[in-house]
Amino acid sequence: MSTTVPRPRQAAAPARSPGKARRHFAVVGAGMAGIVCARTLVQAGHRVTVFEKSAQAGGRTATIDSPFGSFDAGAQYFTVRAPRFAQAMDSTPGVCKRWSANSVQVLDAEGRVAAPGLPQREAHWVASPGMQSLVSAWAGPLLQAGQLITHTRVTRI
Repeated sequence: MSTTVPRPRQAAAPARSPGKARRHFAVVGAGMAGIVCARTLVQAGHRVTVFEKSAQAGGRTATIDSPFGSFDAGAQYFTVRAPRFAQAMDSTPGVCKRWSANSVQVLDAEGRVAAPGLPQREAHWVASPGMQSLVSAWAGPLLQAGQLITHTRVTRI
């Protein structure tokens, strides 16, 4: 790691099954998968420290602020295929909304429709105000508990 890492404060651990030892896990990367992994481990009663090289959680859902406004640098939308993912989205009401890719049309130089929108296959979702918002909301409790360490690059384990 390229920085000195302070000992994180730990939130009260949830109840574990009797006989199972509490372990301390390191998660490298605070993208969607890393944050979901960390939250699952905490819910199972373990200690977790997440290390992220960037200033905040988000990974491939990063929203970047610029002098011209903010924009999503990674994923433009996501789909929800698993019931557990839908349940996790429900834990952050108002953060995500449906987005229809089939309302997008490609125009030619004269402004005529050159290509129709995509056929309706499955719902597309976006987080608001930016794609990073969903992962940031899920990472909030980890950050507050001192379990998310940013500006830290892991170089060896």
